[in-house]
Amino acid sequence: MSPRISLAHLSTYKRLLHTSRPSFNFIGPPDPTSNIRPIIYNTSSSSSLPESKHHPYSLREFSDDIVDHELQWKLHREQLDAFNHAYWGESNTRFEAAKTSVLSALPPNAPTEVHEHALSEFYKKWVIQERARQDEYDVELRKRTFEDLSLSAKVEWERAKKRLASWRFL
Repeated sequence: MSPRISLAHLSTYKRLLHTSRPSFNFIGPPDPTSNIRPIIYNTSSSSSLPESKHHPYSLREFSDDIVDHELQWKLHREQLDAFNHAYWGESNTRFEAAKTSVLSALPPNAPTEVHEHALSEFYKKWVIQERARQDEYDVELRKRTFEDLSLSAKVEWERAKKRLASWRFL
């Protein structure tokens, strides 16, 4: 004897198998120094973040069996955002200070071509000067982004396992 499946049951199972969750993350206005638009993360899920964005322990101290991957992922995303903001804020501040010093060294009535040439030389020297620092940032960013992807995959795997564990056959 097979039980009848109602439309209400079907919609429940459809939601259990649905892979995307509603997201309420917001994007703020650009920071005037770093020019990065901050992400305001939704914290209304089952695991909530502490009030402070700084976690008292290194995220690497968690072992795979007892960790709340969702919390770890949220903390890691915030740390990655802070890393980007700090790098670009400091880099842009130094860039603007150097650019201002180059422009202030020019005579006040210098023609436009002189300004353009001075800025062109400055930009070329800046890129060469910052190459090693930018490469270090790129390596660290890639490493942290890979860690972020790994954590997000763990979170999605746990969510899928929970959905499948709660799925009942009628």
